Amino acid sequence: MADTCTLHILHTNDVHSHFSSMSRIATCLRQNRQRWEALGEHVLTVDIGDHADRMDVKTEATWGRANVEVLNHSGYEYVTIGNNEGITFPKERLDALYEQATFTVVLGNLIDPATGRIPPWAASHAVHEWDDLRVGILGVTASFPPFYKLLGWESKEPLEHLREQVAALRPNVDVIVLLSHLGYPDDCRLARELQGVDVILGAHTHHQLERGEHINGTLVAQTGVFGRHVGHVRLVWDRVAKRVREASAELLVSSEYPSEPVLDALLAKNQEAAEKRLDQTAVELSVNLNISWTEETAFGSILAASLRKWTQAEVGLANNGLLLAPLKNGRVSYRDLLHCVPHPINPCAVSITGEQLYKVLQQSIQPQTVNRELRGFGFRGKVTGWMGIDGLHVWYETGDSPRISRVEVNGEALDAGRTYRVGTIDMFMFNRMFPELAEGADVRFYLPEMLREILAQTLADTELIAAALQPRWLPLAPS
Repeated sequence: MADTCTLHILHTNDVHSHFSSMSRIATCLRQNRQRWEALGEHVLTVDIGDHADRMDVKTEATWGRANVEVLNHSGYEYVTIGNNEGITFPKERLDALYEQATFTVVLGNLIDPATGRIPPWAASHAVHEWDDLRVGILGVTASFPPFYKLLGWESKEPLEHLREQVAALRPNVDVIVLLSHLGYPDDCRLARELQGVDVILGAHTHHQLERGEHINGTLVAQTGVFGRHVGHVRLVWDRVAKRVREASAELLVSSEYPSEPVLDALLAKNQEAAEKRLDQTAVELSVNLNISWTEETAFGSILAASLRKWTQAEVGLANNGLLLAPLKNGRVSYRDLLHCVPHPINPCAVSITGEQLYKVLQQSIQPQTVNRELRGFGFRGKVTGWMGIDGLHVWYETGDSPRISRVEVNGEALDAGRTYRVGTIDMFMFNRMFPELAEGADVRFYLPEMLREILAQTLADTELIAAALQPRWLPLAPS
């Protein structure tokens, strides 16, 4: 037996249901596995979460089971979950998601409070064995305690949990690999503070690490986003010295591999079935609802009114950039709503003062805010867009630097010192585009319903629709 053995790890992260990449990824995994195993070397294939994204028709129509079918077909052996699996699926849907999985879900920091244990569809750790190598595999996902609690889960802070796991696992394995859907900054912190992990395969922040990074003896690797690359980590294990002698990382370009006809056919079949399933009537609409990202629209007012109604707030706020497609008078299907509002974004309510509300409104109409490009935090559009409002009438002076002259809240003049309850979107609590909202009090998140699921109900409210046809933003000539 040779003094060393070689392990290859092929990894993906944050595919976000970009199924167009998966056929080539499957070929990449299969061809490289065959090549390396023919040389007597070892191979692992893993995904680090956010493979599923409910903006895609196939994912939405099957509650992610289309993703699991693709992962199965592509030959993945281990996966962990991301926030898109963990907090955009209701608990009962997540519990059912992996029923047909042929891979192992490794996830140590998500607990079902009913049992005090990790869910039965996951393993807290795994050990993959060959005759000459034992690899311990751990998995953690980003901890969003308020969201997970609302969905019926408990999420653990990962660092201390991992310390315990590594201490228990390290004496029994040669190599430890961590599947981490925590994000690049946290991965770097873990590499500095957590002893005993050889490789951290990362996700969540969409960093593209061309050659990985070596931090305190740990190799950190991440492939970017949307399946454009497959990560390849190569480890050489020294049996005599009992250590990893070499550790390197690279990115393989997915598009350089041919597509796999069988998977292409499976995806086409799933697409047709998904389109048919979502072509059911969600609501009958009494008016045409057009979109514009640069001016007030009735549709933007309707979305703001829907959030206000859902959260039972005094005021509703929602940026028009959330609306990506118009809706026509007549039958509106669930597919139409998905194309219009694909974001995994939920309602929330927050209490702010009249002074803070004024600042939010003033900032919202500045051209640099309206046209600002947005990424992340669940947003699947392009720019912020004009702010849709409900419960408000705002008079403002137009021009290059618009200025608000007067605000009425439900028919009364805005009181700078009074506290108002505002129904809006959770994205504003995290991206800090409007600091006054992010710093507000008594924040409440509403899960699991997303914006499109709320619109499916509120678009049938004829009074809400009629009221939204009246302008709320009232322009004045510059003084």
